[in-house]
Amino acid sequence: MGTDHSALNPFVYARPLTPAEAIQRPEAVAHLLALAEGGHNATLSAPRRYGKTSLLKQLAEDGEKKADMAVVAVDFSDVLSAADVAARLEQSYRALRGAAARFVADHLQSVGIGTPAGGIVLQRTARPEPIAVIHELLELPVKMHERDGKRVLVIYDEFQALIALAGMDGVFRSHLQHHGDAASYVFSGSEPSLLQALFEDRARPLYGQAELYHLARLPDQDGATFVAQRFAQTNRGIDPSALRPLVYAADGHPQRLMLLAHRLWALTEPGETADLPLVHRAYEAAMRQVDAEMRGLWESLSANERRVLLGVAAGLSPTASETVAMTGLRSRSSAQRATAPLVGRGVLERAADESYRLVDPLLQRWTLRRPGARPIAFVLPSPPGWLVTDGPSLVFEHSRHDTLDDAERAAHQIVSGRAGGDVIVYDTDDPNDLPDWAV
Repeated sequence: MGTDHSALNPFVYARPLTPAEAIQRPEAVAHLLALAEGGHNATLSAPRRYGKTSLLKQLAEDGEKKADMAVVAVDFSDVLSAADVAARLEQSYRALRGAAARFVADHLQSVGIGTPAGGIVLQRTARPEPIAVIHELLELPVKMHERDGKRVLVIYDEFQALIALAGMDGVFRSHLQHHGDAASYVFSGSEPSLLQALFEDRARPLYGQAELYHLARLPDQDGATFVAQRFAQTNRGIDPSALRPLVYAADGHPQRLMLLAHRLWALTEPGETADLPLVHRAYEAAMRQVDAEMRGLWESLSANERRVLLGVAAGLSPTASETVAMTGLRSRSSAQRATAPLVGRGVLERAADESYRLVDPLLQRWTLRRPGARPIAFVLPSPPGWLVTDGPSLVFEHSRHDTLDDAERAAHQIVSGRAGGDVIVYDTDDPNDLPDWAV
């Protein structure tokens, strides 16, 4: 007999998830699937650990079951060479099942592509040319469509890795541009700036070949529903006063929500209900867990990149005069030069209003605890008294006070003695005048 599933932690955060384990993103999946069915190509960009790979698995599942398409998924993560590209393509096509797998095997054999123990060889030549193998494999969707009339959905994950291989995007375009009647393509990547460069730069071969789609942060309600359901399914509860702060602390980052929920579930006994104090403990456990990861990232940054990170974590623009003065940046141009690589690495992202924010909410919290950071404190009504937090979530509760004066003094103590700071007081009992996280 296996372990009772209700005794297993349902929040998986350290590996790619199956569709059943992941938080569903039905709108994103439906949008991409509709494009594919209509014969259109799409790019899917998102920072690392945003649930992109899990979403692609959901898309592949729906493509097969709902749209009756043959689906091929190729992972180009850290691809090294043309020979590596050929290997990734062939392995993915040979991973198909049933009649499609037999057709692929027979076709590749007929054109002389085999896979003996030594790797891929083009058997008709003494010294195989990987580029010839790639050209043949890129035509497979058309061959598959000719066989049974099914549209083929091809998913290329981490496609931006090909930008390092000179001319490879041109090789792909030479085939893909002619496949509209037979196949649709989704080009996915976790380095949005590189992926966009492939499709938005007029000088690149793939310019204009796909609709750009950026995976947004997870809606709070979707995250809250997922966490509450998983707790209930495993004989545990979570109080609404604890659930909302947990979700806001994750700030729409799917993997970080999974990590925080994992820690909270582990602290909640079967049959018990998690409350806000338990969320505090879970959050600090998660911060201790990621400390080494954060330190490794911090140490990999240049001095100016660290300065920009300190400014953005405090809610400032990288080029704002406050950021330059607070962090010791020499000029706004220095800030601009340091911001670009942070965006390229997926540490920062640019919002629709052109402002910048940290992708990882735990990194933001970790950065604000660094020397030189500009802290922020909030004073909120909490009848019959007042609540002080040092961040935008009730998870970050600092203290409670009977009077507003006492609460303001505590808030100013939080930000004093550092590189300046901000105190925001919500002197109101009207929920409409409070931020969502404070209601």
